[in-house]
Amino acid sequence: RPYDPERDFDAVVRTWREIGWIDTSDDQRASLGHFLEVGHSAVGVVDGDAECLVHWTPGTLRHTDTDLPLCGLTAVTTSRVARKLGLATALTARALVEGIDAGAAVAVLGMFEQGFYDRFGFGTGPYEHRVRFDPRSLDVDMLYRPPVRVTPDDWEDVHAALLRRHRDHGSLTLDPPGIARAELGWIENPFGLGYRDESGELTHFVMGPAKGEHGPYRIWHLAYRDTAQLLELLRMLRELGDQVASIDMMEPPEIQLQDLVRQPIRRRIMSAKSEHELTTTSLAFWQLRILDLEACVAAHRWRGPEVVFDLTLDDPLGGLVDGAGIAGDYTVTVADPATVEPGHRGDVPRLRASVNAFSRLWFGVRSASALAVTDDVAAPADLLAALDESLRLPPPRLGWFI
Repeated sequence: RPYDPERDFDAVVRTWREIGWIDTSDDQRASLGHFLEVGHSAVGVVDGDAECLVHWTPGTLRHTDTDLPLCGLTAVTTSRVARKLGLATALTARALVEGIDAGAAVAVLGMFEQGFYDRFGFGTGPYEHRVRFDPRSLDVDMLYRPPVRVTPDDWEDVHAALLRRHRDHGSLTLDPPGIARAELGWIENPFGLGYRDESGELTHFVMGPAKGEHGPYRIWHLAYRDTAQLLELLRMLRELGDQVASIDMMEPPEIQLQDLVRQPIRRRIMSAKSEHELTTTSLAFWQLRILDLEACVAAHRWRGPEVVFDLTLDDPLGGLVDGAGIAGDYTVTVADPATVEPGHRGDVPRLRASVNAFSRLWFGVRSASALAVTDDVAAPADLLAALDESLRLPPPRLGWFI
């Protein structure tokens, strides 16, 4: 049933504390309340208590230069006593159907582990690079400007800056400003620094948790409108190096951060096995799936020779909710713009795929030839080669934790 704050809030707080998503402080409890005030929530009930909650938030996901309406699955939580009852499965499927009814073209979620959300048609996103570096090692030569503080009380400005940030292929936004209020409220010992323009508008900033005197400082939220502002933020972080031994952040999509670090290999060797080990790690931690095939296909632009193929698409969502999902036979033309029509032509090569794998293909997570090896994609070699060329995209980067 729909979440009822008066009836269910205490039970949801208990669940989130059981699973370790929030601690026992009043501040984190209050932030959960702010989170549940926005988006859409439903609960699964056991013996009269809400023991499972699924929450989704509207937003956008960019395909090349088109912003597609998004269903962001922003929480799937189940208490200790409600595991293996099918509640999370039922509520997640319900949330996707609600998103479809609301006009969402694509869905995104952060996964606790690869595999569980495959049953809903989700495919794994690309590797994201998380870099830990000594701020003193940043080789950014530009004039230093003292920053201003950014605090959780600035959540409206933070949300506005995230919406107006520079966005590349795959970048995500979440619509309600209150989502930023909750996210900032969950940061333990937050630090935030940034810059405002002459009108007072927050234009670029970093924010995250600071650990102790020497760090690591972890950057959870980052916004800038151009690469000059990104470099200014890095220049500002360099000045923290008098005290802070390491900073941890997701690598921005525009740059290879190691290019701006002096002696990265030597510093990594010298810091090995310490709390401030300077290294780069990779992990794919989010997933996506197409909800509206026509809208997602139309977002693609290809100015080369047309590629036309019959598509047979499997979608497990239909097995969870009758009539849901986008399984079926289609004809896809990759052009400028691309198009999709129901039914097969029959005189063109055929590609068979799960919606999981096709979503990864269409958003540029991996090439058609690679997915034919590791995922649920099958097609003639000539078609795979043509799709490798016509769907060549930069890896999608959310730029917003979900």
